Amino acid sequence: MIGFVKQITLKEMKMKKISILSVFAILTFATSCVEELTKQPDFISENQVFEDPNLTNSYVANLYQRIGFQRGVNVSMATKNAVGGENIGFAPWQEPNGTSTRQFTEVTGPGALDEWDYNVVRDMNYLLENITESETLDEQFVEEKISEVKFLRAFEYFEMVKRFGGVPLVLEVQSADQPEEELYVSRNSEEEVYDFIYSETQEILANFDDSKTGAGGKVDKYTVLMLQSRAMLYAASIAKYGDGSSNGVVGIPSGRAAEFFQKSYDASKQIIDSGMFRLINDGEDKVANYASIFVNDGNDETIFAEVFEPFLKGHDWDHLAIPAGFNATWNSNFPVLYEMVELFDFTDGRSGMIDRSLFTNSTEWDINDFFGNRDPRFRAAVFYQGTPFQGKKVYFHSATIYDDNGTMKESTSEGQTFTTIDGESFPGAAPRRNRVNTGLLLRKRVDDNALTPQYGSSGQDFIVYRYAETLLNYAEAAMELAKASEAMDAINQIRDRVSMPLFESITLEDIRHERQVELCFEEHRYFDLVRWRLAEEKLSLRTQGIILKYNLETDKYVITLKNAENQIRVFEPNRYYLPFGINRLADNSNLVQNPGY
Repeated sequence: MIGFVKQITLKEMKMKKISILSVFAILTFATSCVEELTKQPDFISENQVFEDPNLTNSYVANLYQRIGFQRGVNVSMATKNAVGGENIGFAPWQEPNGTSTRQFTEVTGPGALDEWDYNVVRDMNYLLENITESETLDEQFVEEKISEVKFLRAFEYFEMVKRFGGVPLVLEVQSADQPEEELYVSRNSEEEVYDFIYSETQEILANFDDSKTGAGGKVDKYTVLMLQSRAMLYAASIAKYGDGSSNGVVGIPSGRAAEFFQKSYDASKQIIDSGMFRLINDGEDKVANYASIFVNDGNDETIFAEVFEPFLKGHDWDHLAIPAGFNATWNSNFPVLYEMVELFDFTDGRSGMIDRSLFTNSTEWDINDFFGNRDPRFRAAVFYQGTPFQGKKVYFHSATIYDDNGTMKESTSEGQTFTTIDGESFPGAAPRRNRVNTGLLLRKRVDDNALTPQYGSSGQDFIVYRYAETLLNYAEAAMELAKASEAMDAINQIRDRVSMPLFESITLEDIRHERQVELCFEEHRYFDLVRWRLAEEKLSLRTQGIILKYNLETDKYVITLKNAENQIRVFEPNRYYLPFGINRLADNSNLVQNPGY
């Protein structure tokens, strides 16, 4: 393939006929199966797509699908959370673990964190160049499709720039007939890419009316504003907190920080002022209310989501995440790190950061306080010892301490039971898959009604943007612009929803902490720590899990810490930008490697 971005060229696409989203299957669905077995497929070539609105919609739907808002449908769904120090995978061979502890070099490349899909960019460019030539499509329909695809292209460039810094802005279809100096495209600067994202989204805003379609998976005005809100906050952070080093393609001048913060602030404020979204707060049970956001699709907090349907376009979340002891056959795959527990304060205002030296064999803890009195968002997001679930309790303890005729003993048998707690037999030890890693499991997005989950049977949508993030982006930008009272009001709205103590004064650190709590396990923490330039501090560590032993006589627990992973995580300074692998560099002599590799 000529051209390092490896786009499929127009020439090649015309030569090889394509079928967008199984267009042939869509068109012939009503015909009999017997008849189809005797026919040769009548595939639709790309240059015919823009003569029919159904084919054009299928083409655009294919672009949505290929963006991959959610990573994969299996254990890889937890990878971005894992590299952010939130969870690990059950087994060492699983992608979350390998990605979290791997070395990032020119030889190893970016691994599972990669995002470099110039094939989909090429197909976006093809639509933008050719749809206006249609003699049959309605003008308003054409404008709508152009606006959707320009958003998708800007979104894809944001996914690339936040990983690599400056990337090539390829805005037209490359052809094999072009000179090499045009095919071997150089990188634009990081600043130029962020400027493009803003100008591109600003250009299409007026093309959308005020209706909401984002929760159903279709780009709307508010989806576009959320990309501005998030991307401009990233650009501002890099301008303010980056070290200014540059090889011409990474780094943003510090003098532009306030401008980018203002753009993020303005976009967030437009969403807030629209009154079209709200924080879901429909029940007295704050844990159940918060949990409902992620299983009740299309709710008023969701701004944009990738839509899933069980089996038709399903994923494995419930099958993988539900703890052992229930009806998921491949369970307990997302152990949560103890470092995340520490982020969640108690409802009475106590810090969740307990002195680790207190976790000894001689200290016992009331588990109902240790876990049960933490922020409701913790209880909705994490399975912990005694979590009520599907009419039973989830257990993680490794042993039960009991009095055997005056002699204290420990039982580590899953089959041995001692007493009933809340009407349920209490085992000597929890199922092995629950306790073998960190003694905690990821619960967020799990459907309590998934009684017998199977592969591909989960249909919970993946929320890309929600209103709580709007308020968090707004608060952070406001604080950076010296609007502390506005920032505090936005954060207090979020805390009030879960009945956590409200702030009477606020700092930037408070806002960042609230963001990590509210958006936990939603693929934000890694990139937030990167843009704040805090990843070296927060992600270079020996991660921890907990070991629980239940004392039957005192009804309390001994809690000790253990290493969750077999090596110390190290985040080197050069990793604020991912490396290009040697194959990608070999594709184009004009591709400049990122600093430090």
